[in-house]
Amino acid sequence: MSWRYAKTEAGRAEIRQRALPLSRPARNLLLIIDPSRSGQDWLALVQGCGAAELQALLDAALVAPRMSLAQALETKGLATLRDRVIAQAASLSGRAAAGRLAAEAQRCNDPVVMRALAQRFVEQVREADGDGAAVVLAQVLLAPD
Repeated sequence: MSWRYAKTEAGRAEIRQRALPLSRPARNLLLIIDPSRSGQDWLALVQGCGAAELQALLDAALVAPRMSLAQALETKGLATLRDRVIAQAASLSGRAAAGRLAAEAQRCNDPVVMRALAQRFVEQVREADGDGAAVVLAQVLLAPD
C-alpha cells in the first residue's frame, strides 16, 4: 500500500454533504488524506482505520491513487515522450534552455534518459513559470495517446 491517494471531486462533495453512510474512521480518513503520505501511513494515523476503510473510499470513488510524475512517465513510450517534449520545447522557442532540451530529446534513444529529460523539463518550467505552468506541461506530456 505504498500508493499515495488524493480526494476526488466526489470526495470533496461528500465532505460537505455527508450523504454516504461512512464509518467514523473512514470519514476521518477522507477528511485528512492527501498525497503527502502513503495510504499505509494515513491508516496508521487514523485510530480504528484499516485497509477496509481505505477500500471503501476507493470503491465509492471518494479518493483515487495519485502517481508521481516519474511513475506516470513510465507509462509513456520513448517516441511519444520524445515527440511531446520536442513539441512543447518548440513552443517555448524564446528560451535557450528549451532549445537545448529539444536538441537533447531529438538525440535521445534511451527511454530511461528520455523520462529523466521530461522530468527535468517540467522542473525547469516550474522554476521559470510556476506550478501552474508545470502542471499544464505534465498533463500534455502524460495525455493519452
